[in-house]
Amino acid sequence: MRILYFKTLPSTQLYLVEQIKKGGLSAPICVWARYQSAGVGSRAQKWESVQRALTFSFAWEIQVGVPTQSWSLYFGYLFKESLHELGKSEVWLKWPNDLYKEGRKIGGVMTQIYRHTLICGIGLNLESKHYGALDVCPETTLCTFLEKLETKPSWQDVYNAYCQDFTRNHQNQFFTHENDRISLQQAQILEDGGLLIAGNIYHANR
Repeated sequence: MRILYFKTLPSTQLYLVEQIKKGGLSAPICVWARYQSAGVGSRAQKWESVQRALTFSFAWEIQVGVPTQSWSLYFGYLFKESLHELGKSEVWLKWPNDLYKEGRKIGGVMTQIYRHTLICGIGLNLESKHYGALDVCPETTLCTFLEKLETKPSWQDVYNAYCQDFTRNHQNQFFTHENDRISLQQAQILEDGGLLIAGNIYHANR
């Protein structure tokens, strides 16, 4: 996958979305910025800038088999696995799109769809005074992830592996849904990546 590198951008995600819509760029393509001045997170939230971070977005053609609402879960799991390959086994993916190092959030994933193109942004804190961070080489991490992405693992393989992770990591966790804080203690992960909790079904859509 071709990588476009910038020293700084307001937001890799906003830049790539704009370029895809204008036809200036097409999938597959990755945009990587050393620094973001106005990064965005899921649900249109601002992504807080830190001292150092790996921030990139990539465009990818929709592939058959992955539930539409679970793309961030899919990409997030592959990114987590890439970090494990680099020796960072303490990293885990909190449902549906947050990267954690032990008990602290260190990054996140967001995905948008424009026509037949997925546009996914990933941010990973490398150095931060106020948030969790992970000490990795940004170039190596990005290349390892993109190589894994090119293998196009099936949704079923990702789902099966994530189910084991979910049971192990989510017993004392919560997530926010429409301003409500919901416990994941009794959550059951469904085959489409959604959650069944006390008779209610939740999907990510992030």
